[in-house]
Amino acid sequence: METAPIAPKNVQTFILAGNATFTVRSQKTGNRFTFKVSKPSEETPHFVSLLNGADNENSYVFLGSIFGGKQYVHGKRSKVSVEAPSAKAARWVVSRVLEGKALDGCEIWHEGKCGRCGRKLTVPESIESGLGPECATKVASA
Repeated sequence: METAPIAPKNVQTFILAGNATFTVRSQKTGNRFTFKVSKPSEETPHFVSLLNGADNENSYVFLGSIFGGKQYVHGKRSKVSVEAPSAKAARWVVSRVLEGKALDGCEIWHEGKCGRCGRKLTVPESIESGLGPECATKVASA
């Protein structure tokens, strides 16, 4: 599967698009974690999950929620400790993205699929943003 870095100016829109899967890699340590951020409906918060197993499609565990597109909260029902490196990374990355701050020292990579609908991205501008042309207009107008 093709992966590509997301341009910093596009990270927040991509993550909040409703169906985003991305990998965060520390440039300092080389550590990486893969997260999925989904929004099942307009009435629910965004749910943040961590890839925590060998099955890249199904080995995700719940970490926390993003409320109103503005605040990340580690879930009380999460089976991952709030002190786990993956939970700390999620909190740091998501909080900085929501605040519009730079992600100095880390890279965000998507999996080559639209962060909203999940279709394969082929247009260079779409690969840079992580959103297909149609979804980019829908997310921008939301």
